[in-house]
Amino acid sequence: MRNYTFVLFVIGISSMVLGCSGPQVANNTPPPLTQSTPSKKFTTADVAKLKWIEGTWRGMDGDKPFYERYKIEETAMVVETLKADGSVNGEPDRFELKDGEFGKDEGDRRSVASEITADHIQFVPGVPGKSNSFRFERQPNNTWRAVLEWPAKGDKPAGQKIYIMEPWKP
Repeated sequence: MRNYTFVLFVIGISSMVLGCSGPQVANNTPPPLTQSTPSKKFTTADVAKLKWIEGTWRGMDGDKPFYERYKIEETAMVVETLKADGSVNGEPDRFELKDGEFGKDEGDRRSVASEITADHIQFVPGVPGKSNSFRFERQPNNTWRAVLEWPAKGDKPAGQKIYIMEPWKP
């Protein structure tokens, strides 16, 4: 199982996210993400704007590190979960450009981009109310942050969690 992988954390294990005790806050906490609608106007040039995310990264979930490798292909972003020794842990995730939409298709937990710039990408649920929103934000110090948000559900309040991703060499 891919432990501590925030992409799967957001997309595949939303019930764990909803059970979090609270957000992990970094300096300069961003404002809450806006709920917007998926765009179907993306091109290969938009995917190329994400080259800044390429590389091998370490994030922390509390006191537990997790490791990921990102690669931008012509029409896809490939995300590999890594073990502490740098070896690949399971099958990679693929966010792909299809018919102007950029995202990952997982049925009701489908996540698609609503905005891509040279400094961030915003993902929103592909099926309204069925998933969480998340944003990858380029930072000026060769790091980036993943900002995850989930809606209120039942008696659990809406929440936000932030992961700072730092370059990592196994």
